[in-house]
Amino acid sequence: MQNKKLSRKEREFQGHRQEILEAALKIFSEGGFHGVTMQDIANEAEFAVGTLYKFFKNKEDLYRVLLVEKIESHISILAETIESGIDEMDSLRKYLENIIRLVKKDIKFFRIFLSEIRGTTLNLPVESEKELRNIREQGMTMLVSVFKEGSRKKIFKDLDPFLLAIAFDGIISSFILYYLVHGNRHPFNADMIMEIFFGPILLDQPDCRDKAPDNPNKSFSRE
Repeated sequence: MQNKKLSRKEREFQGHRQEILEAALKIFSEGGFHGVTMQDIANEAEFAVGTLYKFFKNKEDLYRVLLVEKIESHISILAETIESGIDEMDSLRKYLENIIRLVKKDIKFFRIFLSEIRGTTLNLPVESEKELRNIREQGMTMLVSVFKEGSRKKIFKDLDPFLLAIAFDGIISSFILYYLVHGNRHPFNADMIMEIFFGPILLDQPDCRDKAPDNPNKSFSRE
């Protein structure tokens, strides 16, 4: 079935909405949630502040929509990545490489995202916070399933797949955070992260590094 063609008015509405979200992403990444007003976002988007309320109820709603849409988009990409792997190690390598690519492409969002997941609470009402945590859990569930299958196949040691997923996600987040703060002061890439994390837990200790030629998407190094 073909998608319904949007009218000019609908295209204009979607275009303005996206402009507001892009402006909000820039402003929130620089000033944080509490340091930003709707007027700041309106100024960046070059709209009257009243126009923003035609699209979003308030600052919390705008912030929630920005996070939800970005996270859902990234999880969708990572899910396809995991499914494309020829085995569990390949799936996890591709997952890591795609995260690196997404971070380099969307640095502003990851500054916001990591500041949120490192906090004890989000800057949102309880229901919105719950929605975001549920979406994030989808990503964690994907990793758990990969580690669970890898353990079943005796690729990994007999360790709790959930804890392995938490640890893998944690080391990735730590490297991303360092990159966002310090850039290329201590260069690292997917090979290094794979070596550090999987060396101790693989049963059949193969070299975790990819033998293919270097892929620029593997590295967090600034170009």
